[in-house]
Amino acid sequence: MQGKRSSGILFYAPHFILLACVAAVLAVTNRWNSAPGAVASFGVYGALHASMVAVTLRTSQPLWRKLLFVAIASSLSMLSVTLSYFASRLIGRLPGMAGSAFLLTLSSGLGAASYTVLVQRYFAADLARRALVSITLGCVLATLAVFLSGIYLQGGGLWFAAFWWFAFSTGLWYYDQQRAPSRP
Repeated sequence: MQGKRSSGILFYAPHFILLACVAAVLAVTNRWNSAPGAVASFGVYGALHASMVAVTLRTSQPLWRKLLFVAIASSLSMLSVTLSYFASRLIGRLPGMAGSAFLLTLSSGLGAASYTVLVQRYFAADLARRALVSITLGCVLATLAVFLSGIYLQGGGLWFAAFWWFAFSTGLWYYDQQRAPSRP
């Protein structure tokens, strides 16, 4: 049986509550917003998740450092969709929905991998080496689940973001639990 951790990356209970609350508010207000485009949407959703990470950190950080983290995370999110867009141009047009699926999963994977590295380096998080691959695959699978289910037809990019947020944060939680010392 594992004991409670006094250390780790985040205070997970408040973090997951914040994720749920922000996703709920966005779902309720989603029809009032106009679509700003993929790059801007990724940037906003990236900034929202990074903000929730920054406010639920276990280690104390100066405000400027938290804000810088949010800005870097948002930029990485926008960069991932931009790189995916250019990659799709190099590969060429894929038939049917395959092009959209490719673009979304590549963006999700690039974003998750770069964000995992950012969290690990920026906050000196002690993540196992396999965390990068596992968290990235979890985010890609969450993105594919939203895509294949068609739920995005009801709420647009919000569903991709919300499922991605929970997949990423669950991955962090899982690896924090793996490092938890066990009680005798």
